Amino acid sequence: MKKIFFLFITMFLISELTLAQRETTGLDIKFGIQPPVFHFDELYNTGYGVYFGGLFPFSMDLQFTLYTGYLSWSFDNKAMNLKYTNEFYTNFDIEAPMNLVPLTIGLKYYASRTKVKPYFSADFGFFYHWQTVNGTYTWKSPTGSEDTYLLSNQTSSGIRTMLSLGVGLAATLSKTIDLDFQLKMHALYNAQAISNPGGDGQINGSSSTLYYMAFMIGLNYYLEK
Repeated sequence: MKKIFFLFITMFLISELTLAQRETTGLDIKFGIQPPVFHFDELYNTGYGVYFGGLFPFSMDLQFTLYTGYLSWSFDNKAMNLKYTNEFYTNFDIEAPMNLVPLTIGLKYYASRTKVKPYFSADFGFFYHWQTVNGTYTWKSPTGSEDTYLLSNQTSSGIRTMLSLGVGLAATLSKTIDLDFQLKMHALYNAQAISNPGGDGQINGSSSTLYYMAFMIGLNYYLEK
């Protein structure tokens, strides 16, 4: 029984690899917007991003993927004022963009191989993120005195893990080029972001799982044999 099972698996892998030879390695570039969701959107605006990737065939329907890129979200100073202005904190004027460079590996499964190909994707990897805080805010003490704090190049950074799940459509434009539309949900684990002001000239941050969506459009270019 084990021999029959092993023979079946071997024949399946050989057939898949044989079919994969009909496919070629591809390059992927995408641009898009990155709306933060859940608590990530409390103090950050919709961001933007560009992704670069490699597509490596495993079978007719399955690709191994490798991606990197650059993403950025601007800080929502207006939301900071609305949320934290009170009898102690006033006049926030802060710039604190969050920047991120991902490096992920994953799988891309095509549900069909027609001219318009729906697919599902899953990616896992690491990201490097950094954030530099600049600006001022005013703090009123209980005695009534006011102090204006200058925030100058308060920087935080780190390397963390991330997970992404997505769906998309790849439309054939030519033998070697697909137009690719994709929607993804991303989770950034233990990412540090601004959480609240501090009364000692600091802006406090906290580490948590941050979520954002990505609406992207791009091109897949396949190398001809």
